[in-house]
Amino acid sequence: MLPILYFGTEDQKQHFLPKLCSGEWKASYCLTEPSSGSDALSAKTRADLTEDGKHYLLSGQKMWITNAGFADLMIVFAQVGGTQFTGLLVEAKSPGITLGAEEKKMGIKGSSTRQVFFDKVAVPVDNVLGEIGKGHLIAFNALNIGRFKLGNMAMGGAKKAASISIQYANERIQFKQPISSFGAIQFKLAQQAIEVFTLESAVYRVSNLLLQQKEQLIEQGESLEHALLKAAEEYAIECAAIKVAGSEYLDYVVDEAVQIHGGYGFSEEYTPAMAYRDQRINRIYEGTNEINRMLMINMLLKRATTGAIDMVGPAWEVQKELTKMPGMQKPEGKFGYEDKSLADYKKLALMVLGAAVKMQMDGQLNLKEEQEILMNGADLLVDIYMAESLLLRLKKLESTGKYRLPEVYDAILSVSFHDLNARMAKTATDALCSFASGDLLKTFLLGVKRFTAYPPTNIKEKRRIIAAHLIEENEYTL
Repeated sequence: MLPILYFGTEDQKQHFLPKLCSGEWKASYCLTEPSSGSDALSAKTRADLTEDGKHYLLSGQKMWITNAGFADLMIVFAQVGGTQFTGLLVEAKSPGITLGAEEKKMGIKGSSTRQVFFDKVAVPVDNVLGEIGKGHLIAFNALNIGRFKLGNMAMGGAKKAASISIQYANERIQFKQPISSFGAIQFKLAQQAIEVFTLESAVYRVSNLLLQQKEQLIEQGESLEHALLKAAEEYAIECAAIKVAGSEYLDYVVDEAVQIHGGYGFSEEYTPAMAYRDQRINRIYEGTNEINRMLMINMLLKRATTGAIDMVGPAWEVQKELTKMPGMQKPEGKFGYEDKSLADYKKLALMVLGAAVKMQMDGQLNLKEEQEILMNGADLLVDIYMAESLLLRLKKLESTGKYRLPEVYDAILSVSFHDLNARMAKTATDALCSFASGDLLKTFLLGVKRFTAYPPTNIKEKRRIIAAHLIEENEYTL
């Protein structure tokens, strides 16, 4: 429905949206083709204007189309005249549409997924969605909010999988005691909870940002549709980060749910087997996680080059800081170490990305051909955003007197930053070693050491504190 809400004419909205909102009609989104997955704009399906100018004749093939088996309306992307990527509203009962058999998928078996074939399907010219040749705006903006929604769904699935894990660990008796009493299992339960709690923090943060942006734009005179669209555009990087983190956090939580269940986890009679199959698609659809990582960096660099944000100034300040002796004073306040470390991690990301961009500007590097470096850069950004979201949430809880589980919250924060510190150091080192060498590399590596100085903590005991709470509650209740 969102493409019609965002880009449809008033007549199109009045004709299609009431039926879709009521559930009388179902819709499907026909973008992917056998030869165009991540490269959606290379679609071969085409639409040619009839001689009388009243219809487009649509011919081609789409695949992996959700709801295809029962959809009443299809939003189809095709090349008008063979060159102009455009969205079309196609009623599914139109002559010339045939469907392939239901796909036999690894997971999400309750979802109808079929190929759709178009053979000179007559589509009224009034059913062009948006502008001819501007279909990429529809496709990409619908994907922006879709990525955010996927992160939300991953959060819900992860919560459920975490609770199932806790309950089974409490019920399963081995060596005359529940397996939840063993340190190896407590590690898994605690880490599941840390990832769910962190993901939830980021999801609610982005939700609030989208809401505030929408309300601000409406106050400035924008329509609801344009406000929603522009909010999704403004926070496209954050939506991509939520998609990547959500799908990969869920990946871990469900995988460990299978492991905690042992042999039963591999049986289709127990929930983890289905969850394991179902969750795997999340790293692929709504743009693969690889595409989303590159998208994040590309959007960030584009905003920097257009002046929307300033990366050069802060990056240069970080470069100058490397020549100074680091301060030795102890951070102040309850979250002092986390505040300092988070600021340092941002400097680290600026150092890495700034150096890579500088080398590209000097003709020593072509980032388009160095996807590994883009992946490293995106990982730095995702890790920082998730950690900052966690810290902001705990600060808000503390400031509003709702820090109801102080030992557990403190443990979540300590373990998160302890693990993050090591990941940041490795990711930055991997990236820097990919394009720098000699004395320059040595300088950068000193910077890595300087900017990853979170104090070590006894994460074994911290995880046990988290696990003890979960075991007592017998479900995820954070």
